Amino acid sequence: MAEVRVENLLKAFGDVIAVNEVSLTFEDGDMTVLVGPSGCGKTTLLRSIAGLEDVSAGSIYIGGQEVNRMPPWDRNTAMVFQSYALYPHMTAFNNVAFPLRARRVERSGIRSRVQRVGESLGIGKLLHRKPRELSGGQMQRVALGRAIVRKPEVFLMDEPLSNLDAKLRVQMRAELKRLQKDLGITTVYVTHDQAEAMTMADKLVVMQGGRIQQVGGPEEVYLYPANMFVAGFIGSPAMNFIHCSYHPDEFTLRAPSFQYPLPSRYADSLASIAPDQVVLGIRPEDLVVNLDPEPGATLAQVYVTEPLGKETLLTLELAATMVKAVAPPQIELGIGDEVGVVFDDDAVRLFDPETEKALPAA
Repeated sequence: MAEVRVENLLKAFGDVIAVNEVSLTFEDGDMTVLVGPSGCGKTTLLRSIAGLEDVSAGSIYIGGQEVNRMPPWDRNTAMVFQSYALYPHMTAFNNVAFPLRARRVERSGIRSRVQRVGESLGIGKLLHRKPRELSGGQMQRVALGRAIVRKPEVFLMDEPLSNLDAKLRVQMRAELKRLQKDLGITTVYVTHDQAEAMTMADKLVVMQGGRIQQVGGPEEVYLYPANMFVAGFIGSPAMNFIHCSYHPDEFTLRAPSFQYPLPSRYADSLASIAPDQVVLGIRPEDLVVNLDPEPGATLAQVYVTEPLGKETLLTLELAATMVKAVAPPQIELGIGDEVGVVFDDDAVRLFDPETEKALPAA
């Protein structure tokens, strides 16, 4: 297969910069997921690699060869679109076979390759049907088959599961991940769904405003976010943020009706910058809710409860801020009830409120 590399890539639409000086390597055989909100530049970056957008500056390399001036059909990439982009008047067989016929592959070779791909995707008995006779999941498999049958060096996938219902999305993302591992093809996958990104990625690239915010493995990005944007975007529910004043003499953070003694691992970083204000970040699952708070415990008031079956999501008013906490499903709480909240010290993250960057910890 092939490694994909972009260097100092810039793409502007008039005065709007969609991709801003991005440098990134997509490792051979891995699935790299670009994730971020709408307008962050992830799809523009993908389309630039495909050759569907002319870049304003920078270089794109596929398999070590610069492809900036190479037309899309010569880059040996295959793209799977959000809308499937199937020809409605053609059968599934002819949709899958289309790129092979465009390359003038022999008819006997086309039939065997299409049938083999169809069987691997579980649509072997549906190849005679037209797209209108297929379900959303079946049409997605046809679109994947059209990409696979070419035997490309790189897969480029632009939110391919977003048109499916929730249950089918979960099923298809598992199948797609397994398929990518079996084929070993370098894959660039774009999504705005952070749960989809976390479950599918070998490497996660979080983007915002045309720039890369953080690159790393899914667990690394989740546990050690580089800044407040990443911490708030990755994870569902998002990380809680509490704006506090820092008191170095007691090594504590304070907010209205809230005082938190800091973990010692932050002593060096806080001593070096001596900030007046610090943002404390903690994920909902790292807050333990006690119905009978002990003396001196951090107190919070229940704002709303959301039963989810396996757990209950609580919205609490704590330190003049609304925070989320995850509690056992059998917990019985009503609006306005007072509870104690215990922070998992190992899960606490601190951020600079001005730069929004994570503060280093020992």
